[in-house]
Amino acid sequence: MVFWLIMSGHYDLMHISFGIFSVILVMLIHHRLRKHLFDLGEHSAALKLNLVRLTWYLPWLLWQIVIASLQVAYAVLHPKCPIDPAVVRFKTKLGNTSSKVILGNSITLTPGTITLGIEGAEFLVHSLMDISSSGIVDGTLPGEVAKLYERRPGQVVRDVRVIKTTADYDG
Repeated sequence: MVFWLIMSGHYDLMHISFGIFSVILVMLIHHRLRKHLFDLGEHSAALKLNLVRLTWYLPWLLWQIVIASLQVAYAVLHPKCPIDPAVVRFKTKLGNTSSKVILGNSITLTPGTITLGIEGAEFLVHSLMDISSSGIVDGTLPGEVAKLYERRPGQVVRDVRVIKTTADYDG
């Protein structure tokens, strides 16, 4: 809220009261969501987010976003437009809902890829080019997310299928 106040420059009673109301509303909704997620039984004390590791992950992710942006810009500006869309289906052994959400959002934030769905341990991702999904297929991105929770996660991705045409898709 302090960041919003600094950025908005509005310090009158109406704006501050709207801000306080918004913060309280978000906290109430978030509390109900956290209670629901804990009831699902997918959280354990062993799978807590490592904040020190997060300080390394965020700059790493930003660098991946910059690289992917340049790759997509090259493909779009290239005269032959070397785009080869595909859908990548894979399973992951990430241990909790939070790690799956972080992975899905990281994939979507990276230009050239978008998470279409997460069902249990299975992800469905659309990729603009082969190089866009290479970090998913080789397990680099899911491995970095797993390191946020585990010290040595091992192999995180399995059962990877790259679907190029509708004939390859089995639902």
